[in-house]
Amino acid sequence: MNIDRRAAILSAAADLIRENGIAAVRTRDVTARAGVGIGLLNHYFKWGELRALAAAQALWTEIDRVVPDAPTPDRQLDVFLARAFGEDADPLWRLWIEVTDLAMSDPDMARAAEGCAEGILNELAAILEQGAANRHWHCSAPRAAALRILAFHDGLVGFVLTGLPKLERAEAAEHFNRFVALELGLPQQSCEAS
Repeated sequence: MNIDRRAAILSAAADLIRENGIAAVRTRDVTARAGVGIGLLNHYFKWGELRALAAAQALWTEIDRVVPDAPTPDRQLDVFLARAFGEDADPLWRLWIEVTDLAMSDPDMARAAEGCAEGILNELAAILEQGAANRHWHCSAPRAAALRILAFHDGLVGFVLTGLPKLERAEAAEHFNRFVALELGLPQQSCEAS
């Protein structure tokens, strides 16, 4: 197997998904972007598998763009809170919604969504655990706290995107910061978006 060609196809598909969304990407778009023929694409991937792998790669690229690594857990949490409702998070939100919608009827996409959700949950739980160990906050059950934080975030995102109920980004950020402060036993002022 030529790993470079396989990686080029996957990368092209992920870039196209980030740019246009999953539903808009066709095999001919991927082959044109990767500079390969349809036969080579079919040699390395089944279309459903490629879409799912590329969607997962696109999601991780968006997550890393919105919430880059930071040197300490308290700084990582600060960055997450500051960017959680910024307009630069919109591509991540929309891609996540598309992936989870497709996951309901597409087993490949369901596996990709599950892997991404589990990865995000594990990353946030690790930040919370390390921050508790370093005495930045209190968190006796990091995975459970991470699950509640992500669920609250996603619910607020739904309100912001649909307007049902009407919720502005700044209000969503305030609610989110307050929730995280309460979850981790932090004073409210310690969890304000920058």
